[in-house]
Amino acid sequence: MTTLVRPDFKLPISDTRYFFGRDDILKAIERSPFSVRILLGGHRLGKTSLLNEIQHRFLTSSNSDYRAFPVLFNLQQERPENLDHLRYLMIARLQEALAEYKEGRLSHWRKSYRRLLRQISGGEIKKVGISLKVTNPDYERRLINEDFRQDLLRILKSLQKKNFVGVCYLIDGAEFIVSQEWANDAWSYLRALKDTDTALKPFVGLIFSGYQDLKDYQQKVGSPLLNIAEVEWLGALKEADMQQLIAYRRQIENIFLTHEEIEQIIEWSGGHPYLIQQLLNTIFDYKNSDQSYVMDALMNNLIRQYDGDFSAWWDNKKKSYSFSAIERSVYLKLIEKRMGTTESLAQEIDLSIGEIADALEVLAGTGVIQKIDDEQYKIGAKIFEQWVKYN
Repeated sequence: MTTLVRPDFKLPISDTRYFFGRDDILKAIERSPFSVRILLGGHRLGKTSLLNEIQHRFLTSSNSDYRAFPVLFNLQQERPENLDHLRYLMIARLQEALAEYKEGRLSHWRKSYRRLLRQISGGEIKKVGISLKVTNPDYERRLINEDFRQDLLRILKSLQKKNFVGVCYLIDGAEFIVSQEWANDAWSYLRALKDTDTALKPFVGLIFSGYQDLKDYQQKVGSPLLNIAEVEWLGALKEADMQQLIAYRRQIENIFLTHEEIEQIIEWSGGHPYLIQQLLNTIFDYKNSDQSYVMDALMNNLIRQYDGDFSAWWDNKKKSYSFSAIERSVYLKLIEKRMGTTESLAQEIDLSIGEIADALEVLAGTGVIQKIDDEQYKIGAKIFEQWVKYN
């Protein structure tokens, strides 16, 4: 008998069975996979998990009219040195993803393929029935524009023979680019690719994930690419999604929860994906060991356990995703009022309507408050609220 080994949910979700919610965003992306999108969300809110789910859906889609081949990579890990290096990475990771797709993701091929690319100086690679010409030697890790275009056009022709219309780049950690001196050169180049390159623009999608640095960069600089992007904030999960997630975890792990326990989990997590998974892990561990627990006492233990995460959210100057003084002020007022609009909070706080609106957007995009409709916001995760009160 196989023993279930559940994920710890501290890392991004790669098993699609455990992914819940974000249906509106996913449907929009599936309808228009070759557009430019910016997915914004706070730390541990599920940006990478969402990109994993998009990758899975693209690879399993039966919609031949819009089918995009996904290329997922993280700029924080890759750390390109300049625009030529970024172009190289876009081709290299596309080649690698294509090889993995055709080989069934065999890890030994992935390693040997990377090693091969680092060693060759040029020429043509033939593998899994597809011919891939490497214009620029991998060991230089650079591609000028014309070589990038020719490589991409060549691979697109191969993909179209495999029933993919084009390519969609899923680029995680896009904050890395905005911290570089060549940031606007990169955004301008990608804007031109989507604006004026008639041979490529209908067949290349770009989806970036990020948070405040990406949002602030767009507001300060007015990036050419980000000006044409559709921006989506992730926010907390809807209650229906939370119910489905809890029901699935109960079923697959064979754990009984009372209606009161479910309501408490929803209240304490506030729909924050990371918090709800961690609450379920902790409660399920108690039940599996036949230990009794009192929810309030359990929550106090968890508040101490997540002190590091909450400190970074609240006021850690070293973290780009920490709240500003304005955001903290708005959050504290929401604790007091429980619910409010931009206008109603402006009557209570000595801040402009624009400052409060921006703060609410960020707080909702971190998952600690919930956006009810276009105007109303309410306090979210009780476990975070209690931590703020204790500190």
